Amino acid sequence: MDTTPVDQITVNQLTTQANVARNTFYYHFADINELVAWIYNREIVTQLDAYRQGQDWLDGLDLLVTYIETNRHFCLNTFHSINRDLLSRFLYRVAFNMVAGVVTDLKADCSPTLKDEIANFYGWSLTTQMTQWLVTNLEEPKQEFYQRMQRMLNGTILQVLHQNAE
Repeated sequence: MDTTPVDQITVNQLTTQANVARNTFYYHFADINELVAWIYNREIVTQLDAYRQGQDWLDGLDLLVTYIETNRHFCLNTFHSINRDLLSRFLYRVAFNMVAGVVTDLKADCSPTLKDEIANFYGWSLTTQMTQWLVTNLEEPKQEFYQRMQRMLNGTILQVLHQNAE
């Protein structure tokens, strides 16, 4: 995927290059999309679990942004394929879980409804900003993008929790 969009890669190409049988591929994955989702989960999602606390979530955001920048071609080729929604769903799930963890850390007794509303809102906000960054082929330097996200989000989740205290 450094050179080819995901929708132009075939299982035959993968199995030939990996020197494995097609059955081996299908034993582990239903299709190429499932393989791509597995790659994203393995390379980033498991690492982000450590950044679901109020004081650490910006480090998690930095890890995600760094991953996108470091794996620019992989992410852009996913984004520019007909499977664009695969990357959007991945980014949203990561952002939602990170924000939900932050909410739980900041206010353990937060109602599930409010926690989901906050995680949904900020999850989609982060996803949309990262998608826009991909649309522009990551023209904005990573550090500037990260700092902009930090300015927009710093303290806002805590403010929402205080304004909606039960």
